[in-house]
Amino acid sequence: MAASTVRGPRRSGAHEHQEINDLVAEVERMPQGDPVREERIERAFGLIRQDIRDEEDLLLPRLQETMDAARLRRLGAVWEAARLTAPTHPHPVVPRRPPGNAVLGVPLSGYDRSRDLLGGTVGHGARRLLAWAAGLLFAAFTAARRPRKRS
Repeated sequence: MAASTVRGPRRSGAHEHQEINDLVAEVERMPQGDPVREERIERAFGLIRQDIRDEEDLLLPRLQETMDAARLRRLGAVWEAARLTAPTHPHPVVPRRPPGNAVLGVPLSGYDRSRDLLGGTVGHGARRLLAWAAGLLFAAFTAARRPRKRS
């Protein structure tokens, strides 16, 4: 299979994004010389190239047809803000949809950016602290969304 070809039936972007996350997480755990690692990298890049083609050929032209230039600029600014605060590594177990992705994204972004700065994985203690913080944020968010009884 050529590196740029992805075989099989077309799936939704969310499924492709999840598969890319799973593949990248798997590759990060594999040793450098593992031949399966290269296969997974090729598969991930094939999916990424397909996703880019879909966005450039389908999604972006549709946005340009339905939005004026000012609204597109605002959308771009919001997207850039989200990108700058998003995790930098895949976390396949994190929900892909709100509210879970937003609530867990904040502590994971801090974890990932610390990991990036330190050039590797963050220590066990920091990982536990971030997991605790993520759990606390998720619990607080869930409690805030629960309907309140009226007296």
